[in-house]
Amino acid sequence: MGEGRNRGPKVRRAEAGDARAIARVHVNTWRQTYRGIVPDAVLDALSVDEREAMWRRAARPRPAGGLFVAETESGVVGFAVSGLEERGRSDFPGEVYALYVLPANQGQGLGTRLFRAAVRSLSEAGLDAVLVWVLKANPYRRFYEKLGGELVDEGSVELGGVRLPTVAYGWRELAAWLEVRR
Repeated sequence: MGEGRNRGPKVRRAEAGDARAIARVHVNTWRQTYRGIVPDAVLDALSVDEREAMWRRAARPRPAGGLFVAETESGVVGFAVSGLEERGRSDFPGEVYALYVLPANQGQGLGTRLFRAAVRSLSEAGLDAVLVWVLKANPYRRFYEKLGGELVDEGSVELGGVRLPTVAYGWRELAAWLEVRR
């Protein structure tokens, strides 16, 4: 059994049945990554059940982008979701809304593979530029710089009654970016 079967990590388009596993990754990575940055009350109130319903809806087909998972033998260990930019920026019509990999599975290239899948889905829909918003205090935001993202904007988000600074990284000419990072 299993002979000839590739058992290494893979990245694939998510299905509705992945929603609970994605929700677990979402809640766990938020609690581990953002403790001390996001108010504890927000992190403690995160619910896998509530996130599962959200990710079940997100797995539905969309005009551009999609929801992707990184999966190992132990199950889903990361995800990325992309779609149309939501703030009306015509210079960056696509957005990667979220990308998370469980800490135990980081450093294996899964985040890069997830990002590439999310960006490819936008490029295939005809979009030529993408951005991603991250908390300015996110200790992993350098990941986007290593992928060639340029700082293109600053803003903020309110979580738990606290306004937290955010930054946006952008990529242009997605087809060329994908070709270089095949």
